[in-house]
Amino acid sequence: MDSNHGSLVYRKQKASGLPKAAIKSYNDYLEVGPGWKWHDDLLITMSNGQQVYFCHGKAANVLKVAQQYGCPTVQGHYHSSCSIQYWGNPSNLNWGMQVGCLIDAKSLAFEYCKTQKSRPIISCGIIIDGLPKLLPMVLNKGGKWNKICP
Repeated sequence: MDSNHGSLVYRKQKASGLPKAAIKSYNDYLEVGPGWKWHDDLLITMSNGQQVYFCHGKAANVLKVAQQYGCPTVQGHYHSSCSIQYWGNPSNLNWGMQVGCLIDAKSLAFEYCKTQKSRPIISCGIIIDGLPKLLPMVLNKGGKWNKICP
């Protein structure tokens, strides 16, 4: 799996010439079991029979990504963007869902963004019967999860 944050240590390892064995795997680092598999892209058949494409983030406009792939699409990466856009063709209603993120904006990993005016939108998305729904998460003043918006 390749991402702008999670892969930083692997890019540094490669640039410095360290052997791969010197760096923990994603599973070890994240302390998940060996059954977890990481994907750059994923195509899954939904309960309605339609396929949905998942990716880390291909372009800021998720609708364009969905149209390029010709199917509903879900992506993350763009921390301050959270939206669902629809498009149709003669055979299907399609959509692109841009989920926000689940980061701690005050963490060292997000320090590079402190001068930007836009702030991350803490949210996640679900798909029920082939239809997307965004779940923005309300945080208290301490930055802890308070509730999910209806």
